[in-house]
Amino acid sequence: MSPLAQDIRSAREAVEAILDDLGVRTFVYTIEQKEAGWVLTLECASSDGAWQTVALDVNAAELTGSLRDAAVRQELRAKWEPHLRACAGRHKAPRKAPPGE
Repeated sequence: MSPLAQDIRSAREAVEAILDDLGVRTFVYTIEQKEAGWVLTLECASSDGAWQTVALDVNAAELTGSLRDAAVRQELRAKWEPHLRACAGRHKAPRKAPPGE
């Protein structure tokens, strides 16, 4: 696996862990390497059912470091939480209908 592919894989793992910690359940996202750094673009459902888009600049080293360092992970959660407050903790997975329903 190329270094960039491994970096993206680690970044995705870190993003998903932080979103889970924040209680964000209904979302779609991309994480991309740009010239000035990495950008996380997240679309998430808000409490009123509307979707919102948030773009956050992220430091790749910080993001992947959050997989190993709880303090770094906490810092990222604290930075992201104000931007994702409308999405966090209000959505449950859709109920699956039992067979025959």
